[in-house]
Amino acid sequence: MGDSNVMYEFGPFRIDLERYLLLRGEESIPLSPKVFETLLFLVKHHGQVQKKDEIINSVWPDTFVEESNLAQNIFLLRKALGEEKNEHRYIVTIPGVGYRFVAPVTERAALQVPQREAAARPVSSIAVLPFKNLTGEDDDKFLGPGLADALIMRLSSIRELKVRPTAAVLRFNNVREDPLAIGLELNVDALLDGVYQRETDKIRVSVQLVSVKDGVTLWAAKFDENLTDIFAIQDSISEQVVRSLALKLSSDERRQLKESYTLNPEAFQLFVKGRYFWNQRTTEGLRRSLEYAQQAIAIDPTYAAAYVGLADTYNLLGAQHNVLAPGESFPKARAAALRALEIDDKLAEAYASLGFINCCFEWDWQAAAENYLKAIELKPNYATAHHWYGELLSTLGRFDQAYAELRMAQELDPLSLAINVDMAACFYYSRQYSQSERQLNNLLELNPSFVRAYVLLGKVHEQKGEPERALEMLTKALEFAPDDPVTMSVLAHALTTAGKLVEARKILADLEATANRRYVSAVQIAAIRIGLGETDRAHESLEQAYENRDVELVWLKINPIFDRIRSDPRFVDLVERVNPWLH
Repeated sequence: MGDSNVMYEFGPFRIDLERYLLLRGEESIPLSPKVFETLLFLVKHHGQVQKKDEIINSVWPDTFVEESNLAQNIFLLRKALGEEKNEHRYIVTIPGVGYRFVAPVTERAALQVPQREAAARPVSSIAVLPFKNLTGEDDDKFLGPGLADALIMRLSSIRELKVRPTAAVLRFNNVREDPLAIGLELNVDALLDGVYQRETDKIRVSVQLVSVKDGVTLWAAKFDENLTDIFAIQDSISEQVVRSLALKLSSDERRQLKESYTLNPEAFQLFVKGRYFWNQRTTEGLRRSLEYAQQAIAIDPTYAAAYVGLADTYNLLGAQHNVLAPGESFPKARAAALRALEIDDKLAEAYASLGFINCCFEWDWQAAAENYLKAIELKPNYATAHHWYGELLSTLGRFDQAYAELRMAQELDPLSLAINVDMAACFYYSRQYSQSERQLNNLLELNPSFVRAYVLLGKVHEQKGEPERALEMLTKALEFAPDDPVTMSVLAHALTTAGKLVEARKILADLEATANRRYVSAVQIAAIRIGLGETDRAHESLEQAYENRDVELVWLKINPIFDRIRSDPRFVDLVERVNPWLH
């Protein structure tokens, strides 16, 4: 009889090996994986004296730990079993030797009750924390987040389960905080937490699924595999999470749950590194992400997920950071997204990437909407698809629908800075300035160094007729991003509103000089010229932006900055040329 089909009973307790649970009646007793393994070892050898080193070698194989670790586990077990001080009904200490489990133990076939107990503790949301390296070495700093990212990508295909995205959990990498406190912060029902130890070509992984509400372990397991079989570990964890939560999957969801996108461990390791840097969302991180995605594709040219990584990196380099000119970044992003869909035409992330290109570069609003909706159909809980679709609806002036999509994105990823600031931007574009201000102030309480929030808050105060407050916010933004052209251009426009034209012209001159060595949005230049009253030159800059396929043009219809020239026939013509769908 295999271990997983066995149940051990002693006193009012039973050990369910199918789900790695200690139960008292119908109640689950929360135990960490190592404490559970200590109990299991003693119960299996009940009535026998077990030496300390024998227990340590079983619970922590091939790992050096102090005897104090074992003593702590015994202390926690006695507490969980309700033993009073000096009254050891279950575990007796043999001084200088070890321990003996003295209670009578009955071994019987496991009862099949997982679905009933899962139903009593419904789980609709989950977070997968970056796996922790037990050795504490930096050589594997990408593997822990990478394992979590791979599981997140698989589990997020399940319609019944809301899974926090990698960007939401990455900041808990190597954090030793109480997992339940993290679960509460992430606002999820359950937390998947794991540790691993890598030795040359071997990897040992221990993982547990814990209820955030009561700390009960819903499922736990450990795996010892060759590093080349890391995909088998991902398969097992994904399947057992689904089974422990009694989730019913469609055939398509089951297919996606098993999808690795590559069977090459080296390509996977490179992809993991790329995703790690992409999730940092910095210019340098995106550049490194690009390199690793390209290396992964060179090893496995059919690695669809790596092509999505390539597409999204080019998307952000072109749109969010203005590092690359649109004509350089977006065609490369499009080629990568289309290649991903050639390999797997059911890859939701690739449709979202393509929708972003449709919107920001091709100005094809209908195609963008179709691709975002396709992504949402394939993966309803993909926060990025809802986020970007909400932005698209905002550019079209369909604000009520935009709020709904952005709220869905917030629900899926409540701590996302990007989603929350874009909700505030939606309020800004719909002229709900006070609502935008409240949202941004709340966001800055969470992250006092978030540059985009300060920049948008500066715009809000300017539109509210509070130029000095606007300048205060934008000066603060420059402290965190002193060389950012977007921040400088918004500051220059605010200076014109405050009547400080000399300072505004100096920034304008600096930006025009900067444009000779890196990409600077001509739309931002046009906005400064409007503030200076140079209407004709502003239109010249807008025409240049049109030739460059500048991303900022998608906001023409709704951007308050252009209200001064909105009735100008040249501006009306430009809006029509960018896309007649906006009219």
